[in-house]
Amino acid sequence: MAQISIPDDQINDAVLAIVKNLDLVPREDLRAYCPPLDEVRKDYFMNHSKPWIRNLIFDRFPETLDVNGGWAINPSGREPGMRGTFVKFIQMKEWLAEHDNEIDWYEKLAI
Repeated sequence: MAQISIPDDQINDAVLAIVKNLDLVPREDLRAYCPPLDEVRKDYFMNHSKPWIRNLIFDRFPETLDVNGGWAINPSGREPGMRGTFVKFIQMKEWLAEHDNEIDWYEKLAI
């Protein structure tokens, strides 16, 4: 039986091409994944509105703000040159899991 040697770089290139074609995200790339707040509201914030999240999460927990080392980028949605609020996905999930008991998910937003 003959053996064929395939260089590692050709294998890596083929795997990366398949990952790209299947629209898969390698695990290490999730740290850079920053979806818009609207994309994660339903699954991670009990489908609360952006004002609810801004007032009852971002304002109460300033450590969530990117400028303070947190995971919420442009939390007001009004920074010059940037439209909307984005989240550092992995960091957001970890923070929400750690602080779930501190958040009153049923609190009404004061008008």
